[in-house]
Amino acid sequence: MTIYQMSTSKRHLAISERLSWCGLNIKSDKSGMYTYGEGAALVHYGHRQRSPHSLRLVDIDELKNVDVIDDLYFIEPDFMLFCNNGHMWNKRETKIAGYPDLVVEVWSDSNTQVDKDEKFLIYSSSDKTEHWYIEQNSNEVQCYLGKKKLENQYLAEVLKTQKGLEFDLITVSL
Repeated sequence: MTIYQMSTSKRHLAISERLSWCGLNIKSDKSGMYTYGEGAALVHYGHRQRSPHSLRLVDIDELKNVDVIDDLYFIEPDFMLFCNNGHMWNKRETKIAGYPDLVVEVWSDSNTQVDKDEKFLIYSSSDKTEHWYIEQNSNEVQCYLGKKKLENQYLAEVLKTQKGLEFDLITVSL
């Protein structure tokens, strides 16, 4: 068995913490909105190495029962927001199934292109999921809705989702 110790840079932590703080402010204004940070496990279908072409998020309407969630592969995005799209926890409340309204990844130098491609395949499998990729070494935020490329945003400005939710990450911009 190989164990990998994940290390996070100070900038990665600052961006992730600011995202969570903004998410808490949004959440306090709107009921029925849920935000999750690093450590929340989002399940998906398909094996990342053996069948990358089959990678996709789990539609909770397809699940027969929550026990199935435990058998699925998972990833841990830096930030997730659910507001219009439902989600479901497994019984132990360790894994989430569903289509997040927003997923954010903060790329580090340690992220390989394979890792980035696999995560893109998973998040873009739902046309209900907006997904952002923040380059740690710049202020650029690449934005997508499903497979559709949206206009890039920048940390030096207030970031906005397609549904109008705002994330002020200006304090962590370069």
